[in-house]
Amino acid sequence: MKFQSILLFLFLSFNAFSQKSSQYDYIPLTTAKEYRKAEPQVILAADYVYSSPIDKDNLNRGEATKFVMKWMGGTSDYSFAPDKTVSKITNGNNELYSLYFVCLAKYALEKGKGTDREELKLNAYILLATYCENPVNKCVIKGEIKKLIEAKNQNSIKQYIESKQK
Repeated sequence: MKFQSILLFLFLSFNAFSQKSSQYDYIPLTTAKEYRKAEPQVILAADYVYSSPIDKDNLNRGEATKFVMKWMGGTSDYSFAPDKTVSKITNGNNELYSLYFVCLAKYALEKGKGTDREELKLNAYILLATYCENPVNKCVIKGEIKKLIEAKNQNSIKQYIESKQK
């Protein structure tokens, strides 16, 4: 239920009521079979978001993010549990908050079913830190994001995340 609330918040923050339709509107996501069939498009959408810089005016990036989030909220093959740490690290930055979930989906689909939840979370944070430290992505590096990047570069990201869970 909490995850669905988070999804609703993110959908609304990404202009969910825009008048244009996107390419993702035509990908059905109603049955487990359709969610499985959509996985290649989810990977492409996640890769697009991950490879494009933060830009609130990039509607394609926003639509791709919404699609990944919608898939995450309905797939029965993967379990994505939000953790409180991401809110602390992203400190209210919706772009980075949603990017974390895109990183979760990206890593899960690349590794396949059965990925340990802790491994998934750890690698999503590594992907997030890697994205943020790349200047091309126009990420403002300060506060907890700066600490996350430093922890990644010192191979101590697991300890950093554990310290934020207290």
